[in-house]
Amino acid sequence: MTASTTKIERSAPAIRAVLAEVSPPECARFEAEFTESLARASAEFDLAPAEAVLDRWWGIAVIRVNPLSEREAAQVAAAKAGELTGLRARDEQGNWVQL
Repeated sequence: MTASTTKIERSAPAIRAVLAEVSPPECARFEAEFTESLARASAEFDLAPAEAVLDRWWGIAVIRVNPLSEREAAQVAAAKAGELTGLRARDEQGNWVQL
């Protein structure tokens, strides 16, 4: 069974549209942070503050529109409880191994 993933453009309008639909309180926080970052970018003549806000909120928007499946949520809960059996990690040589 293949899960479909909703892709979101990494742009302020796309992020804002998704958050407005799925999480209005977070949309308001995004708008405030983005507005503040644009003011900083203008004052510093550097787009880095705005880019950092876009990076952070793009990830949040993608997660909100593509929530974990029940199986994935159970895996996260198990890992938080210390149960790592079945997960993969890199060994000392950089190879993936199953725990």
